Amino acid sequence: AQVAGKSGPPGALGGLPAPAEMSAQGLPAHILALFTPRPPPQHLPPQVDKRQVKLTGCADFVDYFSTEKPPEKEPWESPQERKARRHREKVQAHKDALQKLIDKYDPHKDPNASGDPFKTLFVARISYDTTEKKLKREFEVFGSIKKVRMIYDQKGKPRGYAFIEYEHERDLKNAYKQGDGKKIDGRRVMVDVERGRTVEGWMPRRLGGGRGPGRQGKPSKKKKQKAVEAAKDKDRDRDRDRGERETGRERGGGGGGGGERDRGDRERERGGGGGGDRDRERDRGDRAEREHKEHKEKDKEKEKDKEKEKESQRPRQEKDRDREKKRDRSRSRDRDRKKSRREE
Repeated sequence: AQVAGKSGPPGALGGLPAPAEMSAQGLPAHILALFTPRPPPQHLPPQVDKRQVKLTGCADFVDYFSTEKPPEKEPWESPQERKARRHREKVQAHKDALQKLIDKYDPHKDPNASGDPFKTLFVARISYDTTEKKLKREFEVFGSIKKVRMIYDQKGKPRGYAFIEYEHERDLKNAYKQGDGKKIDGRRVMVDVERGRTVEGWMPRRLGGGRGPGRQGKPSKKKKQKAVEAAKDKDRDRDRDRGERETGRERGGGGGGGGERDRGDRERERGGGGGGDRDRERDRGDRAEREHKEHKEKDKEKEKDKEKEKESQRPRQEKDRDREKKRDRSRSRDRDRKKSRREE
């Protein structure tokens, strides 16, 4: 071990002697050697600035530059922009093809469309199992039919709609009024007049026309999730209202006398007086009773509505039977009253 005042280890602490004043701290010499300062850094002479390269102009080299225009920068597009561009191109191509078909479309030159258009009925939503004979038999009840034409695709499969030509226009009107919603082979059909040759500017559905809502896609998962969350929130609100109603009933107790209490509270407020805590408690009780009465009235209205719905769903024979029973009861009461008056 080294003694204080002598040089410490040359590698770790620079080999300087430990200060004598640190020996009074009671530390051993090999610990004091750890606190000796390092030697000062070596002094270096100042660096002399070298002469830098002299900068000159570039006017002498302008003649060597190219005179051609630089090529245009190719626009870079992100994957989202590329997807949107392809979608726009696809939609535009579809619109162009659709416009060509619209320009060629002329229902008056259709060789398959024959007969009087003002006597022709359009029938849609037909079952694929329904035949022309069955369709004719179902619609003959409205008048004499001249021709029935089912529409098939190129493979010979039915498209689900047909045209029925009647002999007279009045028969067409009867079929139009009474045939809508008629059930044929388990499906309710929809009827309409032929609009291709009777309405100017009418387009079929394949050309962007028609009367339907269009080919709308299925709702997204986000919309479904929002609908489920809204239903859950509605159930939660209903449960909370029910809980508040039950707590109001427990606080309010029995019903009756709310109006007199309110009148007394108003008079007390006008006249003033002490007992603020008591009045506040009384106000709370009155408010709970009022809420209880309101909930009670709402429940009664709901029960009345339910009874009305049940009454409307009951068959007519039971209603007539109950009505007769009520009449019998009222007659018996009238007889009893007359007897009591005679006896008096």
